[in-house]
Formats: sequence, C-alpha cells, structure tokens
Amino acid sequence: MEERPWWPKGIVQTHDSDSISTSWGTLPLHIPEVSIEWWNSLQKTWGEWPEVTEFNLLEENKSGIWYDIGEYKALVIPIPTGKHASRLSRNPQLKSALKDHLQLPIAGCDNDGDHVLIFPKDEANKITAKSLAGLHQALIAGNWSTPNDEYAWNNRLKAVEDTLKTKTLWRAPHSYNTVGIPRIELDGMMPVPIPLSEVLLWNNDTNLPIIRQAIKHNVLLKWREFMPSKYWGDDVMRVATGGVAHHKYDINIMEKAEAVAFGIESPEIDEYLSGVDRFQAKLGNMRLVKMGIPLSIFGLIATFWLDRAGEINDPSIGYWTFATIWMITGTICLIIEPDWRQTL
Repeated sequence: MEERPWWPKGIVQTHDSDSISTSWGTLPLHIPEVSIEWWNSLQKTWGEWPEVTEFNLLEENKSGIWYDIGEYKALVIPIPTGKHASRLSRNPQLKSALKDHLQLPIAGCDNDGDHVLIFPKDEANKITAKSLAGLHQALIAGNWSTPNDEYAWNNRLKAVEDTLKTKTLWRAPHSYNTVGIPRIELDGMMPVPIPLSEVLLWNNDTNLPIIRQAIKHNVLLKWREFMPSKYWGDDVMRVATGGVAHHKYDINIMEKAEAVAFGIESPEIDEYLSGVDRFQAKLGNMRLVKMGIPLSIFGLIATFWLDRAGEINDPSIGYWTFATIWMITGTICLIIEPDWRQTL
C-alpha cells in the first residue's frame, strides 16, 4: 500500500476496511477488489451507468485508479474526499453552464463521497488562458460566483499554517472585486476530486478566489485578455490587497501540505516559503508608512472642529500640514509597495 500514489504515507497512522486515520484526521476508505461482480454490486450509482465486460488499468495517481472500461474510462477513488466533481454533473443548472467548458463525468457512484467517476474516453482539453476564462465567465454568468470571502480564505490559511507549523503567517485583505467560484480541481479541463490534504486541513466547502485558479495554472497574464477588467484590475492584483502575492502563497502552502501528506520532498516550495518572511518585511514597512494616512485624516477632522469651535485663528496651517502628510504618505506607499509582477 505504501507505494500506491494515492496512499498518504506521510501522515497515515492506522486503517481498517472502512476508514483511514491520519495525524490530521480520519477519512473513509474503500479499496475495492475491482471485478465485474464488484462493479455490478455497486449501489448509489447515478447518471448513465455503463455495463462493463473488462477492466484495463491505465494508471494510478493521487486522485485514484484509472481504468479503461471500453467505451469510457473510470476513476476509482479509494479515499473519497467529497462530491466536488460529481456535483458539477448532478446539479442540472451547473451541468448546463459547464458542459461546454469541462469534460464532465457522465456517471458515478457515491460512497462517502465520489467513489467512482465515469468520464468520456477522449482526452480532456489542456488548460489554457482561453479555456479557463471561458469556464470562469460561465460560472459568473450563471450566478455561481460569490462575493469576497476574505474571512474564510484567511481562516483556511491559518488552519494549514497551524497544522504544518510552517513558521509563516500571512493574512490579507482582498478587493471587493476578488470574487470566489465553486471549488473545482482540474486535471486538464476535467474535474477531479479535490486533494486529500485540503479536505483534512479545511473541511469546509469554501469558494476560492477566481484569480487563484489562473495563477495556479500559470495563465494569469494571458487569462486577463479574455476576462472583464474588473476581475483583474489593480485593486485585485496589487500586493496591498492580497492580490497575486497572497494567492501565490496560498497555492504554495497547499502544495506543501500535499507533499507532506504523501511523503514527497518539496525543495522548491520550501525555498519559496523560507522567503515569505523577507517579503512580509517589505509589507510591514509599507503598512508602517501607511499609518500616516489615518493620522492625516484625523488631523484634518480635528482642525475642522477646532476651527468651528473658534479655538484656532488660522486653520489653513492645519489643513495644509495634514493634507501634505497625506499626499507624501500615499506617494511613498506607492513607491515602496512591491510590484505584483515580481511574484509571478
């Protein structure tokens, strides 16, 4: 079992026929003896469940075990991590919105989550900026996007940091235009179960930022050409509002969690995480300077009220002083704020 790519050897403690216990929590476990008898005995199936006369192993990966079953291919998932893939087909509205953009499963079996998924045999399209933007625009047009949810996004990161003990701590505000979309894990333009580590560390169905997916699949710059500018404007991208830098941190720390779960070395991710403190030092300097802005606002308001009360003879000195501090502070913040392009 240790050598199976879907077995979390880095965190597993014990297991039996129904569950696997890890140092991060417990998940259901269903390791089948794949056969025609097993196939025909499956319950809680949905969709166009096919008849099968043979199984030919294609590959095993972190998602599970892939079989050629004749007209279709089947993914058998020994450790179900939810219903994120099947709901895209089982929800009629989602299916209608996404069928032209994703290779959706046509059938499946539910056993504590997605246990078997049946896909068309054709190879899924590669992820490109255009295909990903098409998916995102379909979700937005179908009202499947959700508003900024920075509270949940930051809490999710805290849960991961606390468990991994990465010695990093990064919370960020996010722009109003940073919207979320349903959690869809992609293998090409085909939905697959979300990572096991993510379910163990954050077992909430949280929509993640739309821009995060473009960053994860390295198509951000081109993706912007196909998306309305409100979703990639300066307020969404810049470091001061989380932006590209914070989403990249999110992606890396989740990949670190997956590497730990499966006992995989991750030198590039470790090197990235070791540099987070230095990057945050720059943000700390920026926030320190930025404190001059609320000071200026307070000073302007105080000058106004003191003038109204007749306590000062020449309020223009106060107005000019605090307005100048505001302008200088804002200019310095723009100069010292790291360019989001440096994080790509």
